[in-house]
Amino acid sequence: MTRHICPVCGYDGLAEPAYDAGGCSSFEICPCCGIEFGYQDATTSHRVLRHRWVNQGMAWSHGLPPAQWDPLKQLRDAGLADDA
Repeated sequence: MTRHICPVCGYDGLAEPAYDAGGCSSFEICPCCGIEFGYQDATTSHRVLRHRWVNQGMAWSHGLPPAQWDPLKQLRDAGLADDA
């Protein structure tokens, strides 16, 4: 199963890419940061949404986080920590 990365929080468990090659959103909701692609990010950049998520404490959004989940490591692994 291919896993895709959230462009907001770096979570690597999305079922589909947030946006396809043609720029169409998946409307999937990231279980980590809670962003629905094509909705919240339609008028607000991923960078601004990431800053909000970080400033609000980087809480897991839906259900239980994966065992030993580390949001800072997740951001670093996705190359997003410098922009958080």
